[in-house]
Amino acid sequence: MILLWVMSLLLYLAWTVAQLESVLALEIQSQAIQVRYQSEFEKAEALLAHCEDRLKRLLIDESNSVEMDFNFLDLEGCRPKLISNFGNSATPNLNNPQMINIRWIEMEVGQDIRLRSVLRYQITSQQLSRINWQILYE
Repeated sequence: MILLWVMSLLLYLAWTVAQLESVLALEIQSQAIQVRYQSEFEKAEALLAHCEDRLKRLLIDESNSVEMDFNFLDLEGCRPKLISNFGNSATPNLNNPQMINIRWIEMEVGQDIRLRSVLRYQITSQQLSRINWQILYE
């Protein structure tokens, strides 16, 4: 009877050790995934900052053109899109003089982790500012 009790205790200890190994393996995998996604997020964030700098230079160089050519930014992984162009419209909004000479641009970057930001460019002062940003989940 004592032998049976000792064997059941040893079996219970073996099961406990197996469960502990399983939990530790899952924790190690979780840490590895977290480190990988953190690294990818930091890369996407750095690319977004780089794209915003390149866009600012493009806007300053071509501030007088009505149509912006964003095609060369696609080669760098930046996907800008002009949302609105109040500065060069034929009929400016006279009810809101602050909206005159403002361009709203949406920028999207990244592959695995994608970031999107909305930028406001004031043509007169040549200031580009980030209004917001978000992570895209799809």
